[in-house]
Amino acid sequence: MARITRAQMRREADYFADVAAPRSNAAAADGERVAADPTRSDYTRACAARAAEIARRHAADYLSIAETLRAGEIPEGVDFS
Repeated sequence: MARITRAQMRREADYFADVAAPRSNAAAADGERVAADPTRSDYTRACAARAAEIARRHAADYLSIAETLRAGEIPEGVDFS
């Protein structure tokens, strides 16, 4: 595994918390909007609802990764090479 400095860990944590998580939350909000739109087909609404769930889960994962990085640890499954 590649070595990563504390400063790099902080930058990565900031990215996950300030860019990736909000982007996923915005995608989830868009999916929820489409899922609630009665002019869309049932299939489209179901797909949008599922996509929104996944985006919300990703946002939570990104925040968890940021928290772990800020604690000075490398999260399992994250590769900085």
